[in-house]
Amino acid sequence: MFFKNKVVWITGASSGIGEALTYEFAHQGAKLIISSNQQQELEKVKLQCEKLGVDCFIQFLDITEIDKMQTITDGLVSKFGQIDVLVNNAGISQRSMVIDTSIDIDRKIM
Repeated sequence: MFFKNKVVWITGASSGIGEALTYEFAHQGAKLIISSNQQQELEKVKLQCEKLGVDCFIQFLDITEIDKMQTITDGLVSKFGQIDVLVNNAGISQRSMVIDTSIDIDRKIM
């Protein structure tokens, strides 16, 4: 178990790929930090991890608030000592034709 006792921070952990990765790292014994802007869904993921006997810490965040990221990161490093793995999985979905999508939406997605 390569990730046993490693501190793993997963953004976008409230659903989809991020949620699935969270459970995989949990099965491998990682210490988890899970983030999303979906508080209720994160609580459900945390509960599932705790049922697996794994430490799981919720760090609520909105990755579009760039000015807060350094403070949040510093706080997590202070709390856990280090972050061994960062999975930048947070994102949004946009379903429209390129011609119908404003450049502001493209910038937000990227």
